[in-house]
Amino acid sequence: MLALTPSVALSQSSAIIGTVWNKTTREPIQGSLVSLATEGRPVRTDSLGRFRLDRLQSGQHAVYVLAVGYAPLRATVSLDTDSTLAVEIELDPVTSELARVVTTADRVDARNMSYTDFERRRAVGLGRFIARAELVRETGRSLESLLRARLSGTRVLDVKGMQVLGSSRGRVSIVRGDARCFVQVIVDNVVRYETNGSLPYFDLRTLDPGMIAAIEFYTVAATPLEFNRGGNASCGTLLIWMQN
Repeated sequence: MLALTPSVALSQSSAIIGTVWNKTTREPIQGSLVSLATEGRPVRTDSLGRFRLDRLQSGQHAVYVLAVGYAPLRATVSLDTDSTLAVEIELDPVTSELARVVTTADRVDARNMSYTDFERRRAVGLGRFIARAELVRETGRSLESLLRARLSGTRVLDVKGMQVLGSSRGRVSIVRGDARCFVQVIVDNVVRYETNGSLPYFDLRTLDPGMIAAIEFYTVAATPLEFNRGGNASCGTLLIWMQN
């Protein structure tokens, strides 16, 4: 279904470069969205399928690749200090037959996630929760469309070409001269956007619901203290837990 073939080349800074290919035809895929779980800077491939993610820290990174008409890819790569990792990524075209093969199991395992904790918070009932079984039923729907339908009191806003989740009920916080109230986003216990912080906006299009194990949303008043780090949840909190 997919392939990732890394090779290492020295460079002045840590980076990942590569090309995204159609696995069947070996043609480059233009406009693929490539992102890391630890970074808020997704990039798109050029006309030759090439991309570059730079200014990265060393260590393991989860790479997500999305392209219209192809099965999404998640792969883990290891990046050395002061090096460039060159990768070749192959995506499987989604055929008409693929739509008839639907996984219905309630898969709940997620990276950095204790499902017991998820169920404990859901039992308390202070937030809104979308479990894996519900996500499976929404197969083919984009994340921004899903959140629009399921999270009342929020709205998906277009910000500089990105789809960003905002709150229509939380305390409006002036951030970068913008009076709109953008929700804090945490993916696998990594803060991707803080309402009052300096991180870039989180683009909902960088994640495919098919890769997600569970979602939690909390208003300002309901956000658990463990996720209100430094008071940066003044517009609510979106928690996303990815599958293994």
